[in-house]
Amino acid sequence: MKKKRFYNNKKRNTKWTEQEKGRKISFADKYIEAGTGSDKFDKYRPRPKKKRITREGMSHILKNLAVIAACFVIVSIGYTVMDLYIERNAMPIEDNNIDDSASFGDIDLRLKATSVDSLSLDAGVMLDAVIQDVRARGYSSICFDVKRDDGTIGYQSVLATIDAYGAVSSASADLKKSVSMLAQNDILPVARISCYKDNIAPIADLSSAVISGKSVYRDSAGNAYLNPKSDGTYNYIKSIVEEVKGMGVTVFVLDNLTLPEDVEADGQGFEAIRKKLYVDFGDSVKFIEAKHVNLTEINQEELLDYVKENVKPNKDTVYFVSTDDEEGTNSVMAQLSINNYAIIKIEPTVEDNSDEYNYDEDNYDEDNYNEDYQE
Repeated sequence: MKKKRFYNNKKRNTKWTEQEKGRKISFADKYIEAGTGSDKFDKYRPRPKKKRITREGMSHILKNLAVIAACFVIVSIGYTVMDLYIERNAMPIEDNNIDDSASFGDIDLRLKATSVDSLSLDAGVMLDAVIQDVRARGYSSICFDVKRDDGTIGYQSVLATIDAYGAVSSASADLKKSVSMLAQNDILPVARISCYKDNIAPIADLSSAVISGKSVYRDSAGNAYLNPKSDGTYNYIKSIVEEVKGMGVTVFVLDNLTLPEDVEADGQGFEAIRKKLYVDFGDSVKFIEAKHVNLTEINQEELLDYVKENVKPNKDTVYFVSTDDEEGTNSVMAQLSINNYAIIKIEPTVEDNSDEYNYDEDNYDEDNYNEDYQE
């Protein structure tokens, strides 16, 4: 007998299913703002409470603010200190060269120097007197000879060639220490080199001398000259620069760069030797050309016009000014904005009348002699 089932599928989905009410649920219902949807009980749902700031939270916020403020103060102080350091230790203002690259050789040093004897650079009593004198007269640098016009050397050199020539004379006792003392007193040491006029080296080494016929050439004053075309001449000058540079000097004035008109020689002049020296020494030193101006015979009324005509400001030229009116010359230089010059002070000559009254034993008249002497 077939077992009767309790249920069947005849009225499936009709008998036990409630009738549909309301509307179909849309996918976008969850994005509907509160109060506009179909949920009438939405207003009864609990709302999230706003968080209240606790003491611990407030302490944490204050700590963060303090850290931010401290960082700001430290950064501000750091930038201020850095600006002050850069401003105080910055190099002098430099002119831009053709390649727009700055170098020591391009710096306008604005020299205002006085010329001193190399012998005074003894790192002792004489140098102290020089420093006090330079300060009192308002100069910023001093110029001294390391190679003089006669070929003598003004410092204690250890070069074999100079020793062989016996060229050291009236030399600085301790140039290296003297240069250091000058730098400590904010005084710039400037070394002058007489390049080609030389009465010692050409005689000792004929291969580097200017020759006339079969002997060393002499000008009308009896001066001999080194040959600018000779490698020995250049190496001699280069070795002096190198040795003096090792003692702390970085500024060199090159003088006597041309030969007399009756001598023909290539390679002379400031530009020719300066290019060679810069190739060997780079921008660690500065070379300046020396020019000479004599103002001892110029009166005060003509001084301004004469200097304006004969002195042309140039960062690569220093004028050696011979004058018996130091104060007036400095005033004119300042008026014309001329900064690169070295004063060579010439003491005014005093007429000597000591021979006006000579004692003549044969024609001595005591009364007339005393009367004339009193007048």
